[in-house]
Amino acid sequence: MNHLYKSKWTSIEKLYGWKHFEVLNIFKRKQEVEMICVCETDKKIMVPISDLKDESKWINGWNMLLEIR
Repeated sequence: MNHLYKSKWTSIEKLYGWKHFEVLNIFKRKQEVEMICVCETDKKIMVPISDLKDESKWINGWNMLLEIR
Protein backbone atom coordinates (compact mmCIF):
# COMPACT_ATOMS: atom_id res chain seq x y z
CA MET A 1 0.00 0.00 0.00
CA ASN A 2 2.99 2.30 0.42
CA HIS A 3 3.12 2.61 -3.37
CA LEU A 4 0.05 4.87 -3.07
CA TYR A 5 1.94 7.56 -1.12
CA LYS A 6 2.32 10.71 -3.24
CA SER A 7 0.58 9.00 -6.17
CA LYS A 8 -1.43 11.21 -8.52
CA TRP A 9 -5.09 10.60 -9.42
CA THR A 10 -7.77 12.07 -11.65
CA SER A 11 -11.35 11.98 -10.44
CA ILE A 12 -13.99 11.20 -13.06
CA GLU A 13 -16.37 13.63 -11.35
CA LYS A 14 -15.26 17.04 -10.14
CA LEU A 15 -14.72 17.25 -6.38
CA TYR A 16 -14.60 20.76 -4.93
CA GLY A 17 -14.59 21.90 -8.55
CA TRP A 18 -11.35 20.05 -9.36
CA LYS A 19 -10.30 16.68 -10.76
CA HIS A 20 -6.58 16.30 -9.93
CA PHE A 21 -5.54 14.97 -6.53
CA GLU A 22 -2.47 13.53 -4.81
CA VAL A 23 -2.34 11.01 -1.96
CA LEU A 24 -1.18 12.73 1.22
CA ASN A 25 -1.66 9.98 3.85
CA ILE A 26 -2.49 6.28 3.88
CA PHE A 27 -4.67 4.78 6.61
CA LYS A 28 -4.12 1.03 6.32
CA ARG A 29 -6.52 -0.01 9.09
CA LYS A 30 -9.36 2.04 7.66
CA GLN A 31 -8.39 1.09 4.08
CA GLU A 32 -8.58 4.78 3.12
CA VAL A 33 -6.29 7.45 1.76
CA GLU A 34 -6.32 11.16 2.43
CA MET A 35 -6.01 13.10 -0.79
CA ILE A 36 -5.22 16.74 -1.37
CA CYS A 37 -6.45 18.82 -4.28
CA VAL A 38 -3.47 19.83 -6.39
CA CYS A 39 -4.82 23.27 -7.30
CA GLU A 40 -6.24 24.14 -3.87
CA THR A 41 -4.10 22.53 -1.21
CA ASP A 42 -6.56 23.39 1.57
CA LYS A 43 -9.10 20.96 0.02
CA LYS A 44 -8.67 17.43 1.41
CA ILE A 45 -10.81 14.34 0.99
CA MET A 46 -10.86 10.80 2.37
CA VAL A 47 -11.25 8.08 -0.27
CA PRO A 48 -11.65 4.33 0.26
CA ILE A 49 -8.79 2.47 -1.41
CA SER A 50 -11.37 0.29 -3.16
CA ASP A 51 -12.66 3.42 -4.95
CA LEU A 52 -9.20 4.04 -6.45
CA LYS A 53 -9.43 0.62 -8.09
CA ASP A 54 -12.78 1.56 -9.68
CA GLU A 55 -12.08 3.17 -13.07
CA SER A 56 -15.59 4.62 -13.12
CA LYS A 57 -14.48 6.87 -10.20
CA TRP A 58 -10.71 7.38 -10.44
CA ILE A 59 -7.93 7.15 -13.04
CA ASN A 60 -4.30 6.71 -11.99
CA GLY A 61 -2.20 9.74 -12.95
CA TRP A 62 -3.19 13.24 -13.93
CA ASN A 63 -5.22 12.85 -17.09
CA MET A 64 -7.16 15.29 -19.21
CA LEU A 65 -10.65 13.87 -19.53
CA LEU A 66 -12.92 14.84 -22.38
CA GLU A 67 -16.31 15.89 -21.14
CA ILE A 68 -19.06 14.79 -23.48
CA ARG A 69 -22.15 17.01 -23.36
